[in-house]
Amino acid sequence: MAPENKPSESNLPKLDMFDAVKTTKPPTEQNDRSLLMPFAQLVEELTNYEKQQVDYKTGLAMTIEQLTVDMPIELKVTVNNDGKVNIKGSPPTQLVKTTVMPVFHQMRLRIVRDGD
Repeated sequence: MAPENKPSESNLPKLDMFDAVKTTKPPTEQNDRSLLMPFAQLVEELTNYEKQQVDYKTGLAMTIEQLTVDMPIELKVTVNNDGKVNIKGSPPTQLVKTTVMPVFHQMRLRIVRDGD
């Protein structure tokens, strides 16, 4: 009769419920594939608007002196191996409600004309 090939207890892999956390590499700028953009770019996109609207047919002009944006925002904060903190954000990326939703934050951005 052939001997059974039973693994000994010393050969069994030791699983730790926190293995996934220990082995997961933190995302870096190079390997982050999220839909979120760098936070500075998000603010730049929100503040990039025509400061003056002109209707050339009537000769009327409107100057925007203040703009306030109040919106939900999805944020992702990561720390690289070198200690550099990366903050990315965007309007919510999920249109369909699921059982696991990302955390939404509220952002209020107020832009006021400098007056020069």
